[in-house]
Amino acid sequence: MPKPNLLNYLKNPAARALGVYTFTNFFGKGVAFLLLPYFTTVLSTADMGTVTLFSNALLFLIPFISMGALQSAGVEYFKLDKKQFRDFFTSSLLLPIIVFILSLLVFYGTKDFLIRQYKFPINFWWLIPVVAFLSFIGQHVVIIIRNEENKKRFMGVVLGRLFLEIALAVFFISTMQMAWQGRVNAIAVSYAAMLIFALYYFIKQRYLFGQIKMQYIKDELVFSVPVVVMQLSTFCMNYSDTFFLARFTGDNNTQVGIYGIACVFASVIITLSSAFLQYIHPKIFKLLAQPQVDYAAIRKQFLLYLGVMCVGLAVLLLLVPVAYLFIINKNYAPGLQYYYLLCIGYFFWTIAYLFFTFLLYYKQKQKILLLSISFIVISLASNYFFIKNMASAAGAAWAVFFSYTIVLIITLLVTAKQMRFLYTKTITNKIA
Repeated sequence: MPKPNLLNYLKNPAARALGVYTFTNFFGKGVAFLLLPYFTTVLSTADMGTVTLFSNALLFLIPFISMGALQSAGVEYFKLDKKQFRDFFTSSLLLPIIVFILSLLVFYGTKDFLIRQYKFPINFWWLIPVVAFLSFIGQHVVIIIRNEENKKRFMGVVLGRLFLEIALAVFFISTMQMAWQGRVNAIAVSYAAMLIFALYYFIKQRYLFGQIKMQYIKDELVFSVPVVVMQLSTFCMNYSDTFFLARFTGDNNTQVGIYGIACVFASVIITLSSAFLQYIHPKIFKLLAQPQVDYAAIRKQFLLYLGVMCVGLAVLLLLVPVAYLFIINKNYAPGLQYYYLLCIGYFFWTIAYLFFTFLLYYKQKQKILLLSISFIVISLASNYFFIKNMASAAGAAWAVFFSYTIVLIITLLVTAKQMRFLYTKTITNKIA
């Protein structure tokens, strides 16, 4: 038997798939990350604050528009046959379309409040819902391509949209002199292009125009409640701090801009997590769908993920201070003092989210709902207390660190039963 070596490992199909999915997602974010010196030079701290609020508003709205369709598509693809999945896919799109229309009405009705409290530009009332819907469709097609295990197409779609966005941003900002508007327009146009491709792909692969079944819609509506709350809890923990900061500092979003750059650096660990999960989640879902579950194989996936996250954290803690010294505009240097709290806090979240895998697969709605509600309360209370009392970005960083620490502890306690395969060698029955 040949001895295992690096070359043999790289020839392994599973290793190549892991490399493609991880590289695509991480490199995709990395390109935007490498352009931070450009954006922090051509855009003021206030402009960066406006872009940060726009991006975070998208992240707030997308879970409501998706209504759990993204999570369900990732799971049901492996459970249903082709005809059933086509009907499910077609039916599950109705709820997002309805919520998108409702979101336009809600944003229109609250536009004066958003302008007054957070200094939103007037056109954000319609631009945020439209781009959020376009982003949902873009994520939908990426998940389907990932499930099909079409690595080349996955890489082409993800990186193609990103490079289009970056090219347009540079053109709008440097050539057209559009400042923050150029960055926002580039995001909108790139996702509009993604919509065109998604519609073409869904029709070509015969995912659209299936039979609309009320049972699928009812099931999705029931499942969407805990999933939307879970996604809302993710938003509250990851992004609500910027809105609290904008509310309590009142400095024309300058601190939001500085804080936003620190968050971008710290969130590289979340990017690494998302990239890795693009590979690991389908593998685990496939294993769980088998009549006889190989928990030893699932344990290897978990331990691999945990190891990579620990290495990623160590690298970020060492290298990001160097980036602040030599790459980023000095106007953003104050963010380094609280970057470490943000990075470690985000690391705790990447570990906690991994332990949601079984809850998502088995659609344990009650546990997901209760955990998510508790996370929302913890995050909002922490943000309110720390940011209001410290009236600075440092308060936001302490809120992130504190809330994620508590969230990790609670998640480990609640999922202890499902995760016992990590330390038990033999399990014959499925863990639900």
